Amino acid sequence: MNIDMKVNELPARTYRWLGLNGEELNISDISFSRFAIDIVKAPKEVFIRENVDAKEAENIFEKSHGVVLKSDENIVGPNGDIAQRHAGQIVRTGMGTDVDALLEEAGVKALVIEAGKNEKVSEPVMLHDHLMHSDSVISRQVIIVPDNSELTVIMDYDSDTDADGIEAVSTKFYIGLNATLHLIKVQMLGRKVRHFDDLGGVVMDNGKFDFVELELGASLAYAGAYVNLLGKESSSNSSTGYIADGEQFYDFNYVAEHRGSKTESMATYRGILKGNARKNWRGSLDFHEGSEGSVGDEQEDTLLLSPDVVNRSIPLILCKEEDVDGRHGATIGQLSDDMLFYMEARGIDKEEAKKIMVRARLDSVARMIPDKELRDKVGEYLDSIL
Repeated sequence: MNIDMKVNELPARTYRWLGLNGEELNISDISFSRFAIDIVKAPKEVFIRENVDAKEAENIFEKSHGVVLKSDENIVGPNGDIAQRHAGQIVRTGMGTDVDALLEEAGVKALVIEAGKNEKVSEPVMLHDHLMHSDSVISRQVIIVPDNSELTVIMDYDSDTDADGIEAVSTKFYIGLNATLHLIKVQMLGRKVRHFDDLGGVVMDNGKFDFVELELGASLAYAGAYVNLLGKESSSNSSTGYIADGEQFYDFNYVAEHRGSKTESMATYRGILKGNARKNWRGSLDFHEGSEGSVGDEQEDTLLLSPDVVNRSIPLILCKEEDVDGRHGATIGQLSDDMLFYMEARGIDKEEAKKIMVRARLDSVARMIPDKELRDKVGEYLDSIL
């Protein structure tokens, strides 16, 4: 099969010459060898269903989807609004509708992970995938956290050094009233692998979504996250760390859609670019009518360690409500001369100083991983690439 998709689109188009409205993804003659990733651990309080038809797995989103459609009936979107293109999605995702179409074409069934009702599950669900040689894997997961429940899901992907296939992952989540989901995704694939990670979900009243993401490997990596804060006083907190070197290319798309009143979102992206690496980042805060009293914040911190890297960033704030607070901050640049002088005065040469700063940035995200074994694995991976 062939992959022809437009992914990671801005919610509203900007100037075409910026090249940041979305990415074209074209790959020919792909044959997927597997359609699921391994379940390493599943606590007894969690219900696991495998090989579930996609429509059945996504029934949980029917009600919230109806609420969204009704609230948007008579609303005129901003100039360049792309909502209509993705109207077929029962829940919006960061990479977009073309990923859903790919999943359907490939006949991918869903893995459904559901916490028990009123259960605070202390142990995490752990999923893992390892790519070998020319394997290509495509998988989909639906995570359900019912009212008054709490769940942690940890997913990590790695590969053989010479692997050159595709790791494609689609994850959708539903967080009920007063419920919490902690989702951790760690990508440590080989430098020839192409990686797509599509994420989207809904958070109901007083629900909380905590997301930790590390993108450390792959030749090409596309990561999209779309969080619909539909419920009042719902919240989302996202922390992403990444490092790209050589000819690596990373493309990020983050959207926090504020629909409920007094909702809160925070997203932090911390990363390093070296060699000839390239990175795109799109960060959008979308305040809908009815989101009065809501606060959204997105912060980007990128360290450039080569004159040949390309970093492109575009923050976007869309607003249909008056009483909201949307913020964006960016720190993009090289190591300061003052910092290098400080370290050299203490016997640390320039190259070692760079390694220390790189490691500190990534460790600030890695320490949020609740599983010690995976934290140690990340540390070993960072040692190997630094």
